[in-house]
Amino acid sequence: MMLLHLVTAALCLGVSVSVSAPGPEKAFEIPPWNFKMFCTLQKQGAIEKHRSWQPREHRNSSSLHSSLSEHMRNANISCSKDQDGFGCCLWKEHWPVQLINEENSIRMDIRCWAHEDLTLFICTLNPQDWKMHTFAKYRMKHRDLLYFDQKESNVSTCVSNCLQQHVIKCTISALDLNRKYLIWIELITGSGSLQSPMMLVTPINVVKVNPPINLRTEMTVEGIFNLSWSSPSSEPYLLQYEVKYSTGIPERVWKIKDVWQNSLMLHNLESDLSYLIVIRCKRRDGPGFWSDWSEPLHVNVQEITYYPSQVLTTIGSDVTVRCVFYNQTLTNYNVVWWLNMNEKIPEDHYSLINNHETSVTLFNVTSNGQSQFNILQCCLQNEERSICNFRYAEIVILDTKINISCETDGALERMICRWHSSLWKPEAASNYKLKYYIEEFWCDNLEIENNSVDIQDCRVLRNEFGQCHIKPINLTFGHIMWMEFQFRETTFKSAPICVIPMEVVKPLAPSNVEAEIILNGRYLNISWEKPFLPPYAHLFEIQYSEDGIKSNWKTLFSVNETFVITEVADPCVIYIARVRCMRFEGPGYKSEWSSLINTNVTDVQAPTMGPDCWRFIDNDPLTKKSIITLVWKPLTKREAMCTVKGFTLKYQSKENITWLEHVGDVTSYSFPLTNEIKSVSVIAFNSIGSSERNFKLILSKDSSKAEPVLESLHASVINSSCVLLSWRVLPLNCQPTSFVIEWKSLANKHAEDLKWTRASENTTSDCIHDHFYLSVEYQLTVYPIFSETEGQPYRIYMTINNEGEVTRANNTGMQNIILPLVFLSSVLLIGTFLISKQRIRSLVWRDVPNPNKCSWAQGINFKKSASGNTGETVGRKLVVCCNIDGTSLDLHKLEYQWDIPQYAF
Repeated sequence: MMLLHLVTAALCLGVSVSVSAPGPEKAFEIPPWNFKMFCTLQKQGAIEKHRSWQPREHRNSSSLHSSLSEHMRNANISCSKDQDGFGCCLWKEHWPVQLINEENSIRMDIRCWAHEDLTLFICTLNPQDWKMHTFAKYRMKHRDLLYFDQKESNVSTCVSNCLQQHVIKCTISALDLNRKYLIWIELITGSGSLQSPMMLVTPINVVKVNPPINLRTEMTVEGIFNLSWSSPSSEPYLLQYEVKYSTGIPERVWKIKDVWQNSLMLHNLESDLSYLIVIRCKRRDGPGFWSDWSEPLHVNVQEITYYPSQVLTTIGSDVTVRCVFYNQTLTNYNVVWWLNMNEKIPEDHYSLINNHETSVTLFNVTSNGQSQFNILQCCLQNEERSICNFRYAEIVILDTKINISCETDGALERMICRWHSSLWKPEAASNYKLKYYIEEFWCDNLEIENNSVDIQDCRVLRNEFGQCHIKPINLTFGHIMWMEFQFRETTFKSAPICVIPMEVVKPLAPSNVEAEIILNGRYLNISWEKPFLPPYAHLFEIQYSEDGIKSNWKTLFSVNETFVITEVADPCVIYIARVRCMRFEGPGYKSEWSSLINTNVTDVQAPTMGPDCWRFIDNDPLTKKSIITLVWKPLTKREAMCTVKGFTLKYQSKENITWLEHVGDVTSYSFPLTNEIKSVSVIAFNSIGSSERNFKLILSKDSSKAEPVLESLHASVINSSCVLLSWRVLPLNCQPTSFVIEWKSLANKHAEDLKWTRASENTTSDCIHDHFYLSVEYQLTVYPIFSETEGQPYRIYMTINNEGEVTRANNTGMQNIILPLVFLSSVLLIGTFLISKQRIRSLVWRDVPNPNKCSWAQGINFKKSASGNTGETVGRKLVVCCNIDGTSLDLHKLEYQWDIPQYAF
């Protein structure tokens, strides 16, 4: 790019640029570091203005030239100049101070090196104070130094084009590392070309090798960390290394060590700190580039370190773990090993390796209950106390007796093998594989190591269960398989198993399953199509259930048939069915269940009876008309046999004339009550016919005038949703056929709040079910029903208190009749009594002597009663007996006796 500007300036002056290179003895030798190039037009300067180069006279060209000459005498510099005054110099050191601020100069950083794989020679040009132009092209030429003096026609010059990105990159391939080459860079435009100064390079002196690899540390016998690494594989000579490491606490301060070997003892590392270590390398004897820094190695200096820190083994194996203490001296008496923090390992399992290292061996390891991990700790023993660090070694135990199960698909094309994957998830393990080979005979030989067979890998799919698909398969040959994986360069294998695909077939589920009710609803017919493969006899398992209840399956079996018929109890419910199959008399798996299929409900016969019905009467006192609202309960499936299409009302007049009215599929219907209608029945019908047995409801405007039937009615609360009604029937010649109970809340006056139920004829109590609220008054009515009439209803009112007791249940049904009768009877009885008393008094006192006319009776008060004396009369004759005691006379008792009645006063 620098040359581009020079050429541009020259082209603006209308001149052609051609730079002659000096001989090889004056060529600039490329160093193994970055070097500089400085170019200037000594006679005329060039500056960038409005993206075009304009020539101008340099004001101090002589002073600039003198400063360059002075610097060339004191530095390794190579310069060249053409006849037009263009000059370029190459520096191995930093820029001269005199040239840093030179405006009409071009400065460029250059770096050339042999690539780490020793196949490429690369130069990058990084201009510092100019912009790249897209119309210029760069290329790098080189020639072997041995052929430099020969004629141009006899020596070939190799040319390589350069890439222009954020830097200019030129590449040469296939150079001999130990030969010397002359190299120069050429800039080409549409008006000419410009050549850089000649450069001399020996590729072996500018090689940039790869950084060291495989950095690792281990504890020595003396308790010191030994750092080691591996050299890059393409090194052409011996290397020297530079190691630097740091803790980063409080800030990263690097310690640098120069090393000539591939290892370094790290002394005086502090415990419980983490160190960061990097290494780079270069040619030991002679010039060369430093490599890049290696990948960092993190070293945690622990008080105690376990080797290995994690062990993967199998049940029944022996395990040995080493323990290294940093800055701690060990003996046979101050070390103790613990397993799972609660089990002390016997001392005869220990081995003291040196003053800082001990080991323990566990024989015939087993799994710790349900866990697959065992924790191993090495502790210091101080008398009776164990001092343990929080670090530990982990022993991962695998049961290689993995249960591998396989099944062949119904198409007999592949075999799917599964195993529980939780047993195969140690973090350090990798490369899980299921391997198998096909044995041409039966499963007699279960050898894993068999060189005469072709062992194949099955691609493992990970989910809750590990699985793989084996395809193609041989149905009758044995397939020997096992699990295999690697851990720390150790291969683990499970015990082999042998599977014959034909013995583990899982057939496809039966298809086209159908279910229907046949033979007047008495039987359920289930049919299906059996799978085409595998070609052997099948045993079919059939399950069906009523009303879609999947937990109440009934199971049937069929051998190689495609249907089954079974008797059912209820033809009016929906049956669901499903079918699966398995091999009959042989090993194999059951297929999946088929899709659920259900029957359609169809009518078996006409409804067995009509619905139970009742009426609500709405009397209008103004028009004296009555509206009957007829309500009935839906039929059950067994009563409807099996569906109901609608209802028909059958009216009957007093002259036994009947007529029908279709009302549709409803549960209530209203009509005016006329004198012509005596009774009504509700008839149910379906697709087959109508019901023949129906309830006949006798209609009357006022049933309160009918003959009394019930003597009493009582209510008691069972709970908030149940009230028990009990009643007593009067002695009658004809007993009721049923009782209808009505109840409603008086808080709501809506007709739809009126509810009813029917009780049988031979009961005197029944529970009504509803939501009964506290402090709400309810009306309860019982209607006695006869075959051709209704008895007089009995009604009470009920209120439930906060304790759930009935506080009011009064009889108001008969008191309008009984109370007037009782009152009238009482009046008649009292009147009769008064009349009878007056009549008797007049009869008695008619024959009593007048004291004014009877001397012995004078002074005697016959109204005053006395005791001790009696008098008797027969018929109409009064007999008075008096006892005289001294001078006084006492009337003790007076009795009047008739022939028939007898009265006493």
